[in-house]
Amino acid sequence: MRLYIYHHCPFCLRAVMVANYKDIDHETVFLLNDDAETGQRLIGAKQVPILEKDDGSAMAESLDIARYLATLGNEQRIIRDGGDSQPFSQAYDGASHSISALFYPRALALGLPEFMCDDACHYFRVKKESALGMSFDQAMRESGQHLQIVQGMINSLPAPQLPSDHSHSISWDDLLIFPTLRNLSMVEGLNFPPHLMHYLNEIDSLCGAGLYFDQAL
Repeated sequence: MRLYIYHHCPFCLRAVMVANYKDIDHETVFLLNDDAETGQRLIGAKQVPILEKDDGSAMAESLDIARYLATLGNEQRIIRDGGDSQPFSQAYDGASHSISALFYPRALALGLPEFMCDDACHYFRVKKESALGMSFDQAMRESGQHLQIVQGMINSLPAPQLPSDHSHSISWDDLLIFPTLRNLSMVEGLNFPPHLMHYLNEIDSLCGAGLYFDQAL
């Protein structure tokens, strides 16, 4: 089976987390950001993630893919019930513009596999600059004010439940909590309290998602 994703995409990361956690044999395919043909061919839309099954059928929607993958692979790797993600979702929503202003230009600058050609970079820049209402250059110049807002948001977050407190298992909440924090690890100067660093490292160890601290800009 094949999982079509973008490396930076928080929705794609949900599917990646479950596939890796459940030890599912699969091929990861990084689509270029301007590739519309693959999505149209598989699901009739330019959208990721996409799971192409061994029988040739394909499915979309990150949580639907995650739920399907959860039925496969290592039966010992259970996914616990959720229900504690709301404080995180509310905090992310409250700082969403500043999160995006920090994240989008850095995602492009890191040279991720979905940005391996000029057309893909241009497509992403035009789309996200329109969403932000500012250029990436302006967003980078104004990083200080956005970092202050996001740092305050991070400092307000409660301690997520650690996998190590639950027999080294992840929960459905982690699919909603982890991706935003992981993407913010690409922001230099953003400080994660110890309880969040422990959480990030434990989830990364179980799910092989990869953190960006070593590449932070």
